[in-house]
Amino acid sequence: MVRTPLETLAAPAADRVARGGYVLAEAEADAGGGSRDPDVVLVAGGGEVPVALDARRILQREGIATRVVAMPCAKWFHEQDPAYRDAVLPPGARATVSVGAGTALGWYQLLCPARETVGLDGAGAFASYRALYEQGGLTAQRVAAAARAGLARGPGGNRP
Repeated sequence: MVRTPLETLAAPAADRVARGGYVLAEAEADAGGGSRDPDVVLVAGGGEVPVALDARRILQREGIATRVVAMPCAKWFHEQDPAYRDAVLPPGARATVSVGAGTALGWYQLLCPARETVGLDGAGAFASYRALYEQGGLTAQRVAAAARAGLARGPGGNRP
C-alpha cells in the first residue's frame, strides 16, 4: 500500500500520545492568546489534524473559542480515568465535531456524543490527499460550518 505524504507537525511528547488523546491546540479567549473553556471541540485522528487546526483558526477569528484534540488511539483514550477524559473533552463544550478521513460513522462517533461529523465516505480513490479532501468535502470550511451548526442548536449544542 502506498500512502500519500501528509503535512508534518511537531511531534508531541510520548506520554501525551500514550494516553490516546490530548489537547493539541487550546481555545483562546481573545487575540492576546489567553486560554479559556472551549465552546467547540474539534477531534481529529492523524492526517486530519491540519484540517481541524485550519478550522480552529476560522472559528477563533469569529470569536468562537475552539479546542483541537488529537486522537491517535481512541482505545487508549477510553482506558484513561474519567477526569482525564473530561479534561480533554470537556462535557461543558457546546459542540463537538469529529474530523476523519475515514467514514463519518466510525470510532469518532463512539468517542464522544458528537452528532456533527465531517469525514470521507468512500474508498478506492487515488489522488493527493489535498485533492481527495477537497473533492470529498473534508475541508476547514466544512468543519467550521459543522461547528456552527452544533452551536446553533443552543445550549448543549450536539450533546444528548
